Amino acid sequence: MLAGLDRLFRRRRVASLPDTEASDTATAAATPPSLSLVPACADDIPRFIEAARHAASYGHAPWVLREQRHIDTLERAVAFTVHRGRWLQRTDDGVEHWQGKLLALRHGNAPPLGLMLVCRPDEEAAWQVRFFCIETAWQGHGHGARLLEAARQTLSGAPLHVRLPLACHAATTSLTAAGFEQRHVDALEIASFEAPAQWD
Repeated sequence: MLAGLDRLFRRRRVASLPDTEASDTATAAATPPSLSLVPACADDIPRFIEAARHAASYGHAPWVLREQRHIDTLERAVAFTVHRGRWLQRTDDGVEHWQGKLLALRHGNAPPLGLMLVCRPDEEAAWQVRFFCIETAWQGHGHGARLLEAARQTLSGAPLHVRLPLACHAATTSLTAAGFEQRHVDALEIASFEAPAQWD
């Protein structure tokens, strides 16, 4: 009976959402429980770098990746994060070693459906989502929202912050569907989103 009520509630909630959000939510409801957000492995790094390079070609990545040396530098930084749990963050005083994680949305041992890089300066700070992506074959199926919702659960107890261009329509829709709220937009049309701390 409870399962039936839960399905009815989901249907009503989906029916009240705009089409894009309803699609994301309906797909999320049908996701098998074995889909989980786990630490990425070294084999996932090339996928992340390729997604970042593609996004950067449209000005939608937080890094400038015009030359191969820029791509190589990012790849080394992401590899350091995967192996050491530290993100090398450039500051006015040089480079700091922040906490960092590369997370993969994965179904069992299959290749990841999506990847997310998060970092923060210390245990008391909010996690910053530096970049997230969904594999091309899985785009448009609600996996962006699912990745973000899983991150909120995995990083429970701490708020999450995201900054990205408003032109990233799919990403902003996924953020909203995952419970992130838009805070402000700067003169360069870069929007800030925040999701409050969430506990299990």
